[in-house]
Amino acid sequence: MKNNLEERNMEFLTILEVAQILKTHTNTIYKMCREGRLPCVKIGKEWRIDRTKLAEFMESGTKQQKTEDPLLGVVGNALKGGHVLGVFTEQDNIAEFELEFFKAAPKNGRRLLKACWWQHPDDVRQYLAQGGFPIEEMEASGSFVIADLGKIFCSSGPISAAEIWIAVAKDALKHGFKGLIGSGSPHFNCCGSHSALLEFEGALDKGLKGLPVAGVCSYFMDNDVPGAFSKFVDLVAEHDRFFIKTDRKSTRLNSSHTDISRMPSSA
Repeated sequence: MKNNLEERNMEFLTILEVAQILKTHTNTIYKMCREGRLPCVKIGKEWRIDRTKLAEFMESGTKQQKTEDPLLGVVGNALKGGHVLGVFTEQDNIAEFELEFFKAAPKNGRRLLKACWWQHPDDVRQYLAQGGFPIEEMEASGSFVIADLGKIFCSSGPISAAEIWIAVAKDALKHGFKGLIGSGSPHFNCCGSHSALLEFEGALDKGLKGLPVAGVCSYFMDNDVPGAFSKFVDLVAEHDRFFIKTDRKSTRLNSSHTDISRMPSSA
């Protein structure tokens, strides 16, 4: 009888419901469940979290977990400015990173840009909204711009795609914003041409120099792409610095401008 009463008093939440409560991406909740950091049960293929246990977790561990999350350290570094390369070993982690990146971005006078490549703009709007980001209000006010660079890249070429990034940054300054904070997520084989992708990144790197921009190009390290590591090395040369985010807790970051920057000439 006691067990039956306990079962009736338990309220199980889905991954999506917990993500909405914690105002984060569903991928973050899945990862916390897999790593045993969140009290949960697995029923078949689905994870469920007891609402009471979740409340206890939030009271005892949320602040500590947020402080210790290495992803937030990477987000903070990326927001310092410049043209940053991010490489992810799990494609789903890109959405998680971008959500935290935009949530942490200063809203006092900066315009935000999300450059879509393999992601559909409506999917981006959905995962940002589910994570508690006020995407609808910010788009309406003109302080958030979503651009489909993948479509522009394939139809008009790499230079046109880079010019969109640069134009949004310059337009932000023209309209009184202090600068631009942006994130894009190309693929190692965008439109099947690595040379065109390097042309895009080179033009973007050159065009952003001197502008008050913090921009991250988030790539999925797809090992099924021939020569993936060589392509990664090529991309490093087109950015100010880079980081590599694995699915584990550790995140490796290289912030040395001297080693990897394309330094401007003295001429």
